[in-house]
Amino acid sequence: MDLLIRFTQQITEHADLAELRSRGFNGFDSLEGTDRPRFNSYMHAVFRTVEGMYYQHLQGHSDPRVWRGIEAVIRDINAFPGVQTWWRLRSHWFDEEFVKFINQQQQTAKPPRLYREPMKDE
Repeated sequence: MDLLIRFTQQITEHADLAELRSRGFNGFDSLEGTDRPRFNSYMHAVFRTVEGMYYQHLQGHSDPRVWRGIEAVIRDINAFPGVQTWWRLRSHWFDEEFVKFINQQQQTAKPPRLYREPMKDE
């Protein structure tokens, strides 16, 4: 959890990273120059952190209520086209079980709504 909080702090403290993340989420292919490796490094760190949390959850080392909240964030992030593109290019870096979990999240993703109000039918 601590690592995810640090990622959030980075976004709030560094406007250029927040802008890069936003552009990358919406379209990985639109990133050019050093933006692509920066976004790649950011996403790799986020997904490694989530992977660790996923296995902690499976081993029963995290509160299920906390995991449900993390899972909701994962679901929202995975709905973005740039995240999906990045994942297709880099999923081979991760454990097969985690890859299946993320693939399922992406296959069932609804339109992105990160930082928006929930839809009325939800």
